[in-house]
Amino acid sequence: MKVLITLAMIFLITPPVLADGHKNSNQLMNKEECAELKNGISELLLISEYYWTELEKDSEKKELYEAIAFYSQQAANYSTIYDVWCD
Repeated sequence: MKVLITLAMIFLITPPVLADGHKNSNQLMNKEECAELKNGISELLLISEYYWTELEKDSEKKELYEAIAFYSQQAANYSTIYDVWCD
């Protein structure tokens, strides 16, 4: 009985462990595109940071709130894409 359990464990555990070593030929984004996407996310965050500093100077400008929300949301959206396809 112990031999049967041991063999079952070997055949059930080994394939998932070995399956991780293959190359993914269906990769949609290469390293250069991922680097470009990462730089774009950084730029969006820098723009958002700029509007935050402008907002600290004059907190009554409604368009600054909208700009901050827009650019930070765009950075979040592109970060999700980066997480899925590049990380």
